[in-house]
Amino acid sequence: MMHSSSDQSADQSIDQEMAKLGLHEDKEHDGEHLAGSGSESVSGSVSMSVDEDSSVLEEQHAFDPQHLYTDHVETRDTRGERKFGRVVSDRAASVQSSSKLEAVDANGVPYTRFSKNDKFLLVVICALSGFYSTIAQTIYFPALSVIEKEFNVSDGLVNITVVVYSLCQGIFPVIMGGLADQLGRRPIVLCCIAVYCAACIGIARCQTYGEMLFLRCLQGGGISPIIAINSGIMGDITVKSERGGYVGLTSGFQVLGSAIGGLLGALFTARWGWRSIFWFLAAGSGVTLAFVVLSLPETKRSIVGNGSIKPPRFINKSFLFYLPYYRRKLHLDNPDYSTKAETIKYDPKAPYKILTRPELISLLAVQGLQYTTWICHMTVLSQQLTKKYKLKMVIVGVCFLPAGLCTLTSIVTAGRFLNWNYRRRYRRHKEFVRAEKERLLKEHNYDTHVVDEIMENDIKYKFDLFKTRLDWIYMPIFISNAGFVTFGWCIGEKQPLAAVLVMSGLGSLTCNCIISICNTLVVDLYPDTSSTAAGCVNLVRCVFSAIILAALAKMDKSMKIGGTFTFLTATAITCSTLLIIPLRYGLQLQLAREQRENAKKPNEEELDENNIDPDDSEEEQELYDLRRAATAQSNFSAL
Repeated sequence: MMHSSSDQSADQSIDQEMAKLGLHEDKEHDGEHLAGSGSESVSGSVSMSVDEDSSVLEEQHAFDPQHLYTDHVETRDTRGERKFGRVVSDRAASVQSSSKLEAVDANGVPYTRFSKNDKFLLVVICALSGFYSTIAQTIYFPALSVIEKEFNVSDGLVNITVVVYSLCQGIFPVIMGGLADQLGRRPIVLCCIAVYCAACIGIARCQTYGEMLFLRCLQGGGISPIIAINSGIMGDITVKSERGGYVGLTSGFQVLGSAIGGLLGALFTARWGWRSIFWFLAAGSGVTLAFVVLSLPETKRSIVGNGSIKPPRFINKSFLFYLPYYRRKLHLDNPDYSTKAETIKYDPKAPYKILTRPELISLLAVQGLQYTTWICHMTVLSQQLTKKYKLKMVIVGVCFLPAGLCTLTSIVTAGRFLNWNYRRRYRRHKEFVRAEKERLLKEHNYDTHVVDEIMENDIKYKFDLFKTRLDWIYMPIFISNAGFVTFGWCIGEKQPLAAVLVMSGLGSLTCNCIISICNTLVVDLYPDTSSTAAGCVNLVRCVFSAIILAALAKMDKSMKIGGTFTFLTATAITCSTLLIIPLRYGLQLQLAREQRENAKKPNEEELDENNIDPDDSEEEQELYDLRRAATAQSNFSAL
């Protein structure tokens, strides 16, 4: 065919130039081969066979509108192959190969150099560091009554120690999340764990209520940014089609602290006193700090790109970078400079700009109220089981297990569901776009330029991420609030303990599913500033919970426990009606805002998408230009 012959002539001319310069292209692909036609070169448009299975793989691994990554067979990444062995057509839908598929861009460069095993290692690191943020809250609940007696304060003042922890958990991630987006993930994580460890030692040795109140602020403020930064790390190394699973897995292991915190707190308090709780947290966080120092790599894409670029600062470098195995695996000696994102200047107002966007205000309000109801239920459970049910401390700890285990189950399950629903919705959207394009081509005499312009300007052809993430959210909202309002009346009227624990588990099962959905959507919408965005999520839910916890004692006296939970759940359900804004208008508002922001930017010359590494020699750059010119000429001849 004319296409193949023109490609072959272009390759022959380039091979001659390569011979002159003494460069040779290694065309072997480690035993892999592209499913192409004949002997055509990858310099032109690559002809690939597309079947249903490969299309599904594309949906699962490829779709990321932010970066236009497609599925591609991983090849040996020598300099010659990275320059010349590329798939230059972004319309290449799939690759037939038995090898593992990964997300790559139009130039054949992978979105991340971290393998699946590396991602799971990062999940473990993130979950281990985030574990101490979640456990510090629930492990403290069984000791509330003991601390109340030791410091001779009221239950309202004891609740204030929970309030300040929640408040600092909301405020500090907004500040530190922005610094993590600017300076990198690793240094902020190390700083947070170190501060937390020191605060735990201080609480274990404090002698007055005032000292404890201050150190609880330091403890909550120190560790709380970890949760937001972990969301940023997952955003750095995953594409949207797999992000729900990894975010859900990380959140699930993090929330393991909530699952076992109450039991551990009761055991430590009953055996060694409440101070042993904080000695345990100090020792555990100290060991975690040492592990993170040794193993956590920098993932911020403006610093390391897809993981192959060495960080300039020592604090951002993991000791893994000095191991020959990881140097080869991450291609540190042959980095992919094209994957390095633009450095974002630190903007202290950025979180508040996010909070002014109507499609997110309703989303953050709903998850904030759900979290507030959950944390109030944990506080009431601790106090009432001791005072009203007269249970021993160890039994109180066991009573926290239904809520904790259901929370763990819901978050892990939510991640899998989000991945499944994403693939399902995207498959339907792609089929709809394909059918519409065929119809429009027939109507406009197969004028592709007209059809492309029509589809570009019509919002119905855009993939709606808001509906994809939120279309099932009302079901867990109603189940969660039904469980919590029943829990409130059961424990308030001293109904059988089994009924109380069943309702506690039912409410927790779906409540944290809502939080996981919201976190994933926020990371999807703000991949470049995901730590800052996740900090906003933390801010809203922790401020809400702090306000209600501060008033919880007075609400119980005036409305009783059943009335308090009726008020909280009714408010949450009423607020959930605001989700109609992101569900129906979210995509429209987002696109309109992006158009306004783009209009404000000065007109800049469009950079070539196939940019060249800065370390390339003049001969390589000349050869690259020749090859592009020959490819363009061959494609023109084919037309």
